[in-house]
Parts: sequence; C-alpha cells; structure tokens
Amino acid sequence: MSAECEVGERLTVEVERMAYGPHAIARHEGFVLFVRGAAPGERVEVLVRERQRSHAFADTIRVERSSASRRVPACPLSTRCGGCPWQHLSYPTQLAAKREIVAEQLARIGGLRVPVAEVVASPRVYGYRHRLKLRVEAGRVGFYAARSHDLVEVGSCALGESAVDATLPAAAKLARQLSSDLRRLEIVARDRAGDEVVLAGEVHGAWRKADTEVCKGWLGDHPRCRGLVLRGRGWSRQWGDLRVTVEPETGCELAQEAPGFSQVNPTANAVLVRTVVELLAPQAGDCIVDAYAGAGNFSAPLARRGARVLSIEQSKPACVAAEAASSEYGDWQVRRGRAEVVLEELAAAGLRLSGIVVDPPRSGAARAIPALLRLAAPVLIYVSCDPATLARDLKVLAERYAVSEVRPVDMFPHTYHVETVVRCDWRG
Repeated sequence: MSAECEVGERLTVEVERMAYGPHAIARHEGFVLFVRGAAPGERVEVLVRERQRSHAFADTIRVERSSASRRVPACPLSTRCGGCPWQHLSYPTQLAAKREIVAEQLARIGGLRVPVAEVVASPRVYGYRHRLKLRVEAGRVGFYAARSHDLVEVGSCALGESAVDATLPAAAKLARQLSSDLRRLEIVARDRAGDEVVLAGEVHGAWRKADTEVCKGWLGDHPRCRGLVLRGRGWSRQWGDLRVTVEPETGCELAQEAPGFSQVNPTANAVLVRTVVELLAPQAGDCIVDAYAGAGNFSAPLARRGARVLSIEQSKPACVAAEAASSEYGDWQVRRGRAEVVLEELAAAGLRLSGIVVDPPRSGAARAIPALLRLAAPVLIYVSCDPATLARDLKVLAERYAVSEVRPVDMFPHTYHVETVVRCDWRG
C-alpha cells in the first residue's frame, strides 16, 4: 500500500464505476479506494477516512471534473442521511450500475459469466415507498446517518408515498408524547389508494400504562392513521384497524396486519411478479412450490393461472394472511415452517414438481439448496434482493441447474439495492 494513502490524506483520483454499496470505485497508484459521493467518469478530490489492508474508504470533498451522470439530489439531507446514497446519480446511470453489479457478482462469486438483461426501471423514481421504517431516539424520528448510528431527524422523505410522507410529522409527535422507550416506528400505507396509513412501533423495555390514553388520543387526532400497534418483548398493544392490503397484480388483493412484510415499492413489485410469472410460464394443473412465500406475493398470481400451488412460509401472521386468501385464487395450500425443513420433507415424500420459486431473505437460501437439488424441479426461479448471496447460491445450484435468464428489477431507486429474478433449468 502506498505510504501516501493514509487516514486524513487528501488525494485526487479518477472514478471508475459504482460498487455494490454506497461508494464508487477509484484507485490511487493501483490501490482501491471506495469513494462516497462520486460518480463514474469523474475526477475528484477525496479525504481518506478509513484504511484497511487491501483498500480504503474516502469521501468526496471536491469535484474537479464532473460527470454527465451527476445531478443535484432532490433531498437536501442526502449527504447526511444514509438511506439514499445514490441520489447524486442520474437514474439511467443507477440502472446501468446495478446491471453491472449483478453481472460482476455472478462472475466473481458464482463463477457464472451469463448475459444479464437491462434492469427494468421502477415505474416511480420518487414517492414509491408504501412503507417507511424510522429510527426513534429521545422523541426524535429519522434515519441513521451514513456510516454511523447518529440520527438524522426528518420531517419529510422524498421516497415515501404521499400519505406516508405526510404522516412523518404526526409520527414524530407521537414519539415525543410517549413515555415508553420507543426505538423504531414504521408507517405503512393501507391500500392502493394510499390516503390512509397504519403505524407499527417497537418499544424497548416495559409498557407504561399512561401511554394507553396518549395513543388513544393521538389516534383520534390523526384520522389518516387507521391503526396503531406498539410491541415490546412479551407484550403488544394495539388500537384501530391494522389491516394492510397489497395488490401483486391487477385484480389480486392480499390483506395482512401491520407490520407484516411486503415489498416496499408496489408498482415495481407488480413488475417483479409479472417477471416471475413470465419466466415460470405456469400451465393449468402444474404443481408449483413457492418457498419463503410471505403472504402469497407470487403464490396468488400463480394459482390464478390454474397451477396447484404450495406456499411455504415460517411467519405465522403471513401464513394466516395467505390461508385467508387462498380459497379465492384457485388451488393454493399453505404450509408453515422453515423452508429447508419443509422442502426436505417434500423431497423425502417424492413430490414431483413442475416448478419452484424461492424468494429468500437477504441471507439467501443456502440451507435449502440440498432439498432443492433433491426435488429436481425442471424449472427453478430464484428471486433475490442481494446479488452476493444470489451468486453464492447459484454456484452450488450449478451442480444440477443451468442459468438461462437473469432479469434485474429496480425496486429501490437511489440506493444500491436491486432485485434479481433468475430462471434455472434442470440439466441433471
């Protein structure tokens, strides 16, 4: 490592590309720098803030040669708040960078040099989130600053749907009024109309009885909020109607109680669902397993097309929601349990499948892969929110599966996150 690349050093570097994270990649005398606030093709002066053996992290302090990819962020807090680190990039640049990241991760981690389709753009670039998760400290509401646990207080968020964004001041008021130790608070739009919300909060420690009247009064003063639930270890308090409805595709509604999981971007989720259905191409009578199924984001659309669908989901509330909807959308059954356990049971029973969909959490599906290989479905659709764990798992699945299509979908504009749908075909 160059002796000149030290913490506190100012360097002038050429920016190459975006990394999988909040940084761009540059080099100083061959040494890798991860630079925050830079755009590909720029020449920038940076301040080194952290040094590792093989790389360093730096912040942009001056742009000497600006790139056409750079734009003025819509949010004045973008340089402080850690939520949207790519706001300074044009949207086409973001999409191109995400495609490059998916291809690079598949090649470097998975050893897979396969064509990656262009990233499908989010129908909304701002105002797309129907859920906002907030941090709370001493009655202040906001998001953590970049690289820290310092709270950046916010009164508005450009990424939130209109009703969600408009509820931020009221949420802050509730946080200030409570004597219980509120740590997190989520605002969720109730349905497609988006004019009403539900709030769900996490409290550290015991519930303080005086807050019961505070919550009742707050809910009465804010008619846009139809329900409120606060939870701590071993207890829960709720008021009003907590039902939230999502629509994975036109004419298909799934209802569950907040704070159940759903994709944050409903319009992009419809694109994601359409992509999964298209790649799987279900036919009437097909037997399909949907693992890590949630409340049925993929299960319901697949069942509507005549397939016999078995959902596997560990969350009890999600299973309750799926079971309530299953009779409306065809031959759809729900099994509660860990995906790897239920899949192994199905493989041991000799179940013959037409296809399988897996949509694991960010940690991936590594534990389920032995069972997936035993089930030997002719088509496997892997939906991932993390290109690194996707690449890791595809490398193992390559023992019996060939990757035929890779289609990224942008669920999270202005962040480095990307959803990727991969079709794998059994080759024995």
